[in-house]
Amino acid sequence: MPSGRYLRTLASTVTVLLLPGAAHAQLAPEAMKQAQLNFTTANASGSGVLAVGEFRTFIDLNAASGIGRAAKIKSNNAYDRAFGRVDANKDGVITWQEYLAAQ
Repeated sequence: MPSGRYLRTLASTVTVLLLPGAAHAQLAPEAMKQAQLNFTTANASGSGVLAVGEFRTFIDLNAASGIGRAAKIKSNNAYDRAFGRVDANKDGVITWQEYLAAQ
């Protein structure tokens, strides 16, 4: 039989998962503006999308700015994993819209 503590923890977890928007934290407006500037800065090719190397630069810029999970991605050297999660249509580039959807 599960303990009371286990059941409370389970109930809290289920509640959080069911709350609208709980799965993805939203960035504050200031952080979003900085992230957009970082996206543009990282887009060295000027194509409007980030290739793998540009995405790494974007994450590094976001980490330096304290935005989202970028510092964790950088410290864990999880760039490829993050890229794969954000690249929703798996076309090998990240659009601003894909980044926003991942937030």
